Amino acid sequence: MATVANEFATLDEGVLPILVVRKNGKTIAVVRDNSLQGTFLPFYLPTCETLHVSRTEELQEARESGVLNVAAVEWPVVAKLRMALGILKEERYWLLFSRGGVSNEGLTSHMFKGDEEGVHDAVSWLSGFQLSGPCDILLASEPSVTNGPANGDVGRLRLKKEDEDVNERVVFGESATDVARYIGDLLRAHLFQNVTAPTAVFWPPQLVHPVNIHYGMANQRVLEHDALLLPILSLFRVEKRLKNWDAVKGLQVSAGCDMPRTGQAWEKHLVRNIHKSLKEYIPVSGGEVYITSGSYDYYHYLIDGFKDSGWGCAYRSLQTILSWFQYEGLMQGVIPSIHTIQEILSVKDTDKMNRKGFVGSKDWIGSFEIMIVLQHYIPGLDCTIRRMESGAELETNPEIQALLAEHFRGKRSCPVMIGGSSYAHTILGVDMNLATTEARYLIADPHYASNETSTKTVVSKGYVGWKEARNFFEANSWYNLCIPQVATFDPR
Repeated sequence: MATVANEFATLDEGVLPILVVRKNGKTIAVVRDNSLQGTFLPFYLPTCETLHVSRTEELQEARESGVLNVAAVEWPVVAKLRMALGILKEERYWLLFSRGGVSNEGLTSHMFKGDEEGVHDAVSWLSGFQLSGPCDILLASEPSVTNGPANGDVGRLRLKKEDEDVNERVVFGESATDVARYIGDLLRAHLFQNVTAPTAVFWPPQLVHPVNIHYGMANQRVLEHDALLLPILSLFRVEKRLKNWDAVKGLQVSAGCDMPRTGQAWEKHLVRNIHKSLKEYIPVSGGEVYITSGSYDYYHYLIDGFKDSGWGCAYRSLQTILSWFQYEGLMQGVIPSIHTIQEILSVKDTDKMNRKGFVGSKDWIGSFEIMIVLQHYIPGLDCTIRRMESGAELETNPEIQALLAEHFRGKRSCPVMIGGSSYAHTILGVDMNLATTEARYLIADPHYASNETSTKTVVSKGYVGWKEARNFFEANSWYNLCIPQVATFDPR
């Protein structure tokens, strides 16, 4: 098993109560202490020591003693459990067992009934193996055949899609008995508690062990995600499961969130978090500074070689915002080109649908179009569109300032697009004294035109920097803000 860095030792009291799972003197998992009781974990909890931590002083003691330091464990038995259980209770069930993951080599089967006596029989049979190392187990129900009329699609033959009807688990144990008891509880839940939803195996990089997640039930998936104390990312969609894993070869932690790239040469010139190159800044007296969290790439005119000077600024602001979602693991694809953005708008924006020649044109876009494309790539994301009748409102309207301050002070805060007066810019942060309405805005200006990004030039010429509203935005022009509501967005 891989050893992966974890942050459980820094948990605060907001996560209480928690359940610390220990085995042979080592902490092997830390989860929320709730009704799920760690049912998504790959090992049989009754064979482990569990420590309930519910008070602040207990949490502090656990930190100081090192109990929250989770260790990866090499388990003597690793079972790949595949399930072919119907939603109806059947009379007969089968266990098929093979050692070492070798198909049909040493394959042994056992039939049992779908009652408590049958479950006990299955557990006893499986416990009788002297087992060490990997094994494959298939748990299947045998459909009852009657002479009555058939309902539904009977006898239809088709190929299943890759992620369709996946129902498997990984089970760790010190003996065959541990695995058998785990399967016994699983069978009881299926037979007597109607727990029939399928699971798949996932291994997010934040954990030192894989987990078995009910990927198809949104509410249950979110509960399990939350119980694992993981960041709010899309980690347990079925397409992110461990595919074609093998008990013999072992499981591998899922790859981290690499930035999707096209592989084109221009991408090497992208500059991440260019605002960090700023050096001298005189802050607002009595103000509070809030800057976008995480990372982003600075997109501007000509960055990809496409000639958009004079009209493409909003597209570039959109690309900068989308790159933030990439770094957060909330967007899976590559950053769309201006042409691709126009193609998306031509089918999703009612104003563009019937406009011949929009794709490939030099037409400007605004905050509403930015929202449409953001929601195309990040389904479920809400955006606030706020209109200002004058750019002066950025230094005189406390509601506007409070809106932006609230956004950027959040734990997760992405860049914001502002468009008006035929220009679009990207707001990266704010420095505000809400009592006096004195404010400055950290701006990434997409109007810098170059195939390569010279950080020195960008900073020295003020394309990225702190701006006073009165000197940067026009008082006689209206503006719109597009503020993605990442604070309320749950991608799980």
